[in-house]
Amino acid sequence: MLLGMGLSFLPWALTLLGLLPLWFFPRQQSLYPGVLFLLAALLLATAASLYARAPLGPKVRFFWVLGVSSVAVQAAFLASGELAQVPDDLVVTASVASLIAPALFLAGLFVLLRGEALGPLPVQGEGGVLSQSALQALAPSLEALSRVRPVTLLLLHTHPDQPGASLLRFLRRPDLVFELRPGHFLVVLQGSGPEGAQVVFRRIRQSLAIRAYAVLPLQGTVQQVLRQLEGELAHYYLTQH
Repeated sequence: MLLGMGLSFLPWALTLLGLLPLWFFPRQQSLYPGVLFLLAALLLATAASLYARAPLGPKVRFFWVLGVSSVAVQAAFLASGELAQVPDDLVVTASVASLIAPALFLAGLFVLLRGEALGPLPVQGEGGVLSQSALQALAPSLEALSRVRPVTLLLLHTHPDQPGASLLRFLRRPDLVFELRPGHFLVVLQGSGPEGAQVVFRRIRQSLAIRAYAVLPLQGTVQQVLRQLEGELAHYYLTQH
C-alpha cells in the first residue's frame, strides 16, 4: 500500500525536478508556448499518478507510471526552456527523457505480454488464505476495481484457532480471504454489494462461530475502509462489556 502511494507521488516529484530551472534562471518575456508545455506536464503528471492505481499487475504499473512520468519530465523541461533563459545543455535533458519513456513503455508491455494478470491477483497463501502483506500489495488493484464494479469488505472476528481456509468454501472463486492476525479475517467480495455480503455472512454464521463482524463497501482506499471496520468492531465490543 505504501509502495502504491509512493508511486502516485513519484510523477509529481519528477515533474517538479523538470521545472526547477524556473527558480534558478531569468524569466523570458514571452509566455507562449511555455505555458502550453507547462500545462501538458501537469496533465501528464496527473495521468501518471492515476496509473499508479490502475488495475494492472505491479510490474506493468511500475513501468508505465515511470513511462508517463518521463514524458511529463520532458514537457516540464521544455516548459522551463521556453519560460526561462536556460542553458542549451539543460534543454538537451528533455531529449534524454524522450528516449527513456518509450523504453519503459516497452518494458511494461513486455511484462504484460509475458502473462502478468490484470486486476487483483489471487496470490494463494497457505490453504488459499492470503497474508496482510498480500493485502498491501493488492490494495491498489482492489481500489481501482472498486471504481468499475462493486467490491465489499467483510471483517470477521472468530476464535483464534479458527483456520481461515474454512471460510473459502462459502465464497465464490474471485473472492479473497486475508488473515490480518489469528482469528481476524478480511473477506473481499468482488462484484457483490453490502446485501450480497449479508447473504455470504449468513452462510458463514450457520457453520462457523463468529464473534463479531462488520461490512462496508470499498469506497476510497482499503486502509481507510479497514480502519472504519475495525472502529465499528471496537465500538461493538465496548457496548457489549
